[in-house]
Amino acid sequence: MIARGAPFRDNPFGMFLVVIVLLALVTGGVAGPIRGVLRDPASAEAWTAFVGFVIAIALGITAHEFMHAFTAHRFGDDTAKHEGRLTLDPRAHLDVFGSLLILLIGFGYGRPVPVNEARLRGGLAMSLVSLAGPLTNIALAAVAAIPLRVGTADVIGGAYEEIIGTVVVVNCFLAVFNLLPIPPLDGSRVVYGLLPPRQAHAWRTYEQYGPFILIALVFLLPYVTRTNAIAQIVTIPGLAIARFLVGGA
Repeated sequence: MIARGAPFRDNPFGMFLVVIVLLALVTGGVAGPIRGVLRDPASAEAWTAFVGFVIAIALGITAHEFMHAFTAHRFGDDTAKHEGRLTLDPRAHLDVFGSLLILLIGFGYGRPVPVNEARLRGGLAMSLVSLAGPLTNIALAAVAAIPLRVGTADVIGGAYEEIIGTVVVVNCFLAVFNLLPIPPLDGSRVVYGLLPPRQAHAWRTYEQYGPFILIALVFLLPYVTRTNAIAQIVTIPGLAIARFLVGGA
């Protein structure tokens, strides 16, 4: 999952996340794709799953952040353009530590695209800029799903089919996850852009607690309750979107 614009390493909260990573490694709670490689390094299937996951994340983050920058530019804010973010070069959007977290524990972040709200034109501009990222993940999943939908992937089969299937599913998950109204996810900014000024100010004060709430929901709540509600919130609609895109039941 991607928590967009979550600069954990730039504040003390980053140390908390490092502890979580260490606990995940000690307890075996690493993300599925890398877990398969660690369990069976000689397995071609495990490596295919890992490569597919890496490709899906790299494409997902790059397209996601580029569209935030592109949409902001279209609405009058060229901050991202001046900082070199109006590009499809993955190096401009991937954060080394955030990407490592995704590979290790399935939860991390890309480099946040800077947006100057004061320079945006239109009352809904902030919401539209925030929506651009998740909607792009859906669009990317839809394009990747075409070979699966029309059956050409079956002809090639093997690793190719599994990799593009992973691109579809992962990007659907990224879209749903980032639309949750919890800072610093995009869903929070969508809500912020729709609120009247007074309520928007109150929402901004809540944002500082968002990363802690997010980590508690993703890691602490499942540990305490033995159920992962937020995973179900993301997985169920994410899989439903993926099945629709590939034409499955």
